[in-house]
Amino acid sequence: MDYIGTIEQDKKIFDEKDIIIYGAGKVGKHCWEVLSLKGRADSVKGFCDGNAAIVGGILMDKNIYSVEEAVRLHPNAVYLVASMCVRQMTEKLMACGINKIHIIRESN
Repeated sequence: MDYIGTIEQDKKIFDEKDIIIYGAGKVGKHCWEVLSLKGRADSVKGFCDGNAAIVGGILMDKNIYSVEEAVRLHPNAVYLVASMCVRQMTEKLMACGINKIHIIRESN
């Protein structure tokens, strides 16, 4: 893990050029909003989510991928786990070979 806390305090994430937000719910949307306000919206390459009902959709003008598709398309991205289901989501990313993970547990 590279970081655990709030997006606002994650100083390293604002320097990243390829970011996937894992979680298309309230916390994921908040992460995108903060990154957008900091001028980093273009760094967000998309969202990924485990909910098949929203995979393939669009959120904040970004694609929503399955985890597997996001990892296939963006294997070197930093993944923001933006949810309260941290353990399950982190384990899934690690099983897919992702270790550049920031955990965002809540929003300000």
